[in-house]
Amino acid sequence: MSTPATPPNPDDLTVVTVTYADRWEVGLAATAASVLGDPRTHLIVVCNGVSANTLRNVRTLAAKHPSRVDLIVFDRNRGSAPAFAEGLSAGYRRRTPVLILDDDNPLPSGAIDRLRAVTATLNERGAAPTALACFRSVNPVHSLLREGLPPEELFAELRPGAFASTDLFRVRRTADDSREQLETSRARERLVPLGNTMWGGTFLPAEVAALGILPPSELVLYGDDNAFSASLRSAGVDLRLCLDIEIHDTVDWRRSAEPARGLIRVPRVLRTPEEQLWRVKYQARNAAYLSSVQSRGSRSARVRLGVNAAVRLGLLLVAALAVGRLKVFGAIWSASMDGLRNRLGESYPLPGNEVR
Repeated sequence: MSTPATPPNPDDLTVVTVTYADRWEVGLAATAASVLGDPRTHLIVVCNGVSANTLRNVRTLAAKHPSRVDLIVFDRNRGSAPAFAEGLSAGYRRRTPVLILDDDNPLPSGAIDRLRAVTATLNERGAAPTALACFRSVNPVHSLLREGLPPEELFAELRPGAFASTDLFRVRRTADDSREQLETSRARERLVPLGNTMWGGTFLPAEVAALGILPPSELVLYGDDNAFSASLRSAGVDLRLCLDIEIHDTVDWRRSAEPARGLIRVPRVLRTPEEQLWRVKYQARNAAYLSSVQSRGSRSARVRLGVNAAVRLGLLLVAALAVGRLKVFGAIWSASMDGLRNRLGESYPLPGNEVR
């Protein structure tokens, strides 16, 4: 007769983070320290093709906290989707709430208790299971939501027929009802409905974690958090942004990833240096794929998708011709076609992985 599994401590929390390259000093050290500073937490670190320095430091951390830190080590960078899928699978087996953090997301003091308190309040009201997202200023959508813009105006990619964020057929809402309801929600509990949640700062209460939802690994990276959000919504889980629980990233990825501006205003994506084209390809491919998924089952949505894609890519071609960036445009076009044709997987080499 098997021994029943020990029930989890209701106060426990599992934190999952993914790191790559040499990110120990950049943010992982501070993130791990902030998590382990709370005795109720268990940390799972997925080493996704890390440097010898980072691996050495993470193993030292695990040896120092043998019962509180688990390592999952990939010998090469496999992308964020497979890494988070592996980390979440391990986290779900612990049967506790799960908090997802990027490796440069130190937890602010009291954040865990506040997330639990919001969940408890929603449960008392009989609300649907709800995943919570911490506010992050590096995400411009979070800032716009805090300023009062309604979510339906900001998540164009969720509308069937949109191509990424382009939707020529969007009808702007003029009624004040939804805005008034939104303002009432903000005033009462500082929560905002969220279309998609980022990986870092997403809190899955125990009843949500128990669903075992994982991102599709074939997306590799970029858009995998949007696909994860879509799976949560399909399972009946609400997504809410907590305006008063803010995570301050140690790295502003918007500024660090943006090339210097020239005299002519060029679409940001066309200013991508050649060594970063892998980012552009995965972003374009996965955005196109997710747009295609949103349009399935509706002929009119597929027509709108075709129009939106033609306009977006056509304007980008004109800009690329004007500034001599046809190679970048070619990468975007080719990857977008791959996405629309459902050609997924590790199609383009990831940084640090040599083609053998």
